[in-house]
Amino acid sequence: DTRAFLGKWMTDVRDSQRPDGNPPAVVPQPAGQFAETGVGWADAVITVPWAVWRATGDTAIVRQNWDAMCRFQEFLIDSASADGNLIEEGRVSFFSGDWLNLENVNRLEEHRVIATAYFAENTRRMAEMAAVLGESEKAGKWAALVPRIREAFTGAFVADDGTVYTGTQTVYAMALGMDLIPDAELRTKVAGKFVEKLAADDHHLRTGFLGTPWLLPALTSIGRDDLAMRLLLNETYPSWGFEISMGATTMWERWNSLGPDGEFGPVSMNSFNHYAYGAVGDWMFDHLGGLQIVEPGYRRVRIAPLLGHGGPTRVDCSVRTARGLVASQWQLEGDRLTLNVVVPPNTSADVVIPAVAADAVTEGGRPATDVGGVRSHAFADGQLTLHIGSGRYAFVARVQAEE
Repeated sequence: DTRAFLGKWMTDVRDSQRPDGNPPAVVPQPAGQFAETGVGWADAVITVPWAVWRATGDTAIVRQNWDAMCRFQEFLIDSASADGNLIEEGRVSFFSGDWLNLENVNRLEEHRVIATAYFAENTRRMAEMAAVLGESEKAGKWAALVPRIREAFTGAFVADDGTVYTGTQTVYAMALGMDLIPDAELRTKVAGKFVEKLAADDHHLRTGFLGTPWLLPALTSIGRDDLAMRLLLNETYPSWGFEISMGATTMWERWNSLGPDGEFGPVSMNSFNHYAYGAVGDWMFDHLGGLQIVEPGYRRVRIAPLLGHGGPTRVDCSVRTARGLVASQWQLEGDRLTLNVVVPPNTSADVVIPAVAADAVTEGGRPATDVGGVRSHAFADGQLTLHIGSGRYAFVARVQAEE
């Protein structure tokens, strides 16, 4: 539970915030260094309280920082509107673009796409939190702004054939993962271009600090879990698996902190314990473990493990929430799936179990649909969805064996 730590750190952020609402890149700011700030770093003013609220259901960190968050949001609106549109042309820094990416791209041009995407996502989150706090006027104003930013983003950066300006993995991942393309037909074209881009990169990642968190979620959002799994499990450079193959026990700052030949990367800035690319853990919990927040604080959770696609055949995953332990442990052996689930008190879960038929799922030797604790059920598209209350469950299902 990081609420006390992050709550204190957000106090430091407020203390460092400038009159215009923008904080420095590093807080606390050491001896006046790192005064320059930019997209992704400064946005922690919004993203940290939002993430803590989503994970815990506790609005305290949002309420305590609301004035600072609103000042930053107004700074974003003023900055993006300065040239008469909603495209972010400012907020430029020495680390603009997707920091430490492996693309050959003009970082200042990529910055415009990334900064506008962040503007849309920040505004969406602020509208969501304003509604929770009962700030109906702000909630309505910012909710109405989100589709306008999305339309501006699409008009400025997305071509009719689905190409996103600058063509990096990051701009595709953000466009899709942040749901910035309202038109369904155009979104499908963007998804196709994203897949083509990954193929051109030999299905290896090229993203930096800002794009990596959105890479696998974007693929899942377009129904390409197979590609998400392929990127996750790669063992050749550049990949997470490559770091492990080179003996890494912590996440590196750079994909090339250590090269395939064993030589060190740029020695002037080369940390071997730097969390940023560890953001993939979020997708792993959500999809390999299948533990997904439906309502803040895990008040309602979706448990839907991702099977197949050459991925693992056994996963043990748990999260200690403010309500108690939420857990899933599953194993696939041929056409037999076992799924053990823990749902804490005052919590409900939608458990999604792949199966050849509804009656092919049992719990404790009985049909799963007849078990106490199961409040409702539905079977569609080869999946049985059970809405269950708190407790421990041991499901067994017969599934379609993967060829």
